[in-house]
Amino acid sequence: MTKEQWGYWKLKLEPVIESKAEEWHILGYDRVTEKEVWECFLTKLEKNKERPEPVRSHWMVAELFHLKANDYMTWLTIEAYKGPEWFENEEPIDFSLKSFHAEDI
Repeated sequence: MTKEQWGYWKLKLEPVIESKAEEWHILGYDRVTEKEVWECFLTKLEKNKERPEPVRSHWMVAELFHLKANDYMTWLTIEAYKGPEWFENEEPIDFSLKSFHAEDI
């Protein structure tokens, strides 16, 4: 599917995405956004080998409602590991006390 097609589905499924974000808020995941729910859902769909062709709205809604908070936490952890590499430059980090200023404390 193209990005335009996924954009169409995102608009069509917006109430379901909002519902899923609210569900996770109730479960204590207060920082969940609708954007993150959608990105997590797309990642899960990429792994799904049994995606029907053509994709129908009832199938997409069912898959969204089957998304669990555990799926979100796993996705969030993997995304954190994919984040920027902090140690990619070879410059040494100065941990000496000379590098700290008294007014910063």
